[in-house]
Amino acid sequence: MNDDPQPSYWLRQQEGWFWYQDPLFSPPSPASAAKSKDARPNELIEFEAMQKRLDDLKRIAVVNPSDANMRAYMGYQRFVMDKSAFFADSWQRLVWKTPELDYSLSGRPTNSFAIDAFDTRVRDKQRSAIQALARTHGLFFIFRSDCPYCHKFAPVLKRFEQKYGLTVFPVSLDGGSLPEYPSAMTDNGIAAKLEVSVVPAVFLAVPGSGEITPIGYGVMAEEELAERIYTITQTRPGQSF
Repeated sequence: MNDDPQPSYWLRQQEGWFWYQDPLFSPPSPASAAKSKDARPNELIEFEAMQKRLDDLKRIAVVNPSDANMRAYMGYQRFVMDKSAFFADSWQRLVWKTPELDYSLSGRPTNSFAIDAFDTRVRDKQRSAIQALARTHGLFFIFRSDCPYCHKFAPVLKRFEQKYGLTVFPVSLDGGSLPEYPSAMTDNGIAAKLEVSVVPAVFLAVPGSGEITPIGYGVMAEEELAERIYTITQTRPGQSF
C-alpha cells in the first residue's frame, strides 16, 4: 500500500511535461519585510530619527511653551549640538593629518603668518600677467562727467594704468571729461553695443579685434581691479590662484 499522499507520475500523466509545479508562495514575516524595506545603514536611520525627535520637540514647545516642554526641547537641542561639536572636532583632526583634505594648503590660507606670503605671491603673479596683457590689450573706461562715482574711480584707474602699463581708452557718455582723462572720446554707440546701464564701467579689449570682456561696474579698488582682470583672463571657474 502506498502511503504517499502525492499521486505518482504515472497516475498524473495527463499533466504531460508540465507536471512540475512551483512551491506554494509563503508571505515573508513582518520582521523580515521591515528589514528588507529599510536596508539603509543604521547611521542614516538614527540621524533621521534624531532630526525628527528635535523637530517634534520644537513644535510641541512652540505650541505649548511650558517649562517642561521648553526644557525637553532645549535639552535635546544641546545633545544634538554636542554631536555637531564632536563632528567638527573630528573633522579638524582629520584635516590636520591629511594634507590633501586641507583646503587652506591649495586656496588662500587661514594662518596669519601664511597669508602675507600668499598675498605677495598672488600680487606678483597678477602683476606679471597684467603687464603681459598690456602688450596686446587695453581698457575701455565708460563714464559720465556728472557722475560722482566716475570722479571717485578715475584717479584709481589712472594709477592702475601707470602701474601696469595697460592703456585706458576713456569714453564719455555725455561728451564731458574728467580731470584724469581730459581728452576722452565721445560715445559713438559702443556703450549701447556693450549694453552699459551703469557707470563707471570697465571692459578689457583687444583693439581692432572686436574682443571685449566686461571687468566690472562701479567704484573698484586697484587691488580688486587687478584681481578681476587676472581671474577672468588667467583662471577657470573653481580654479585657485
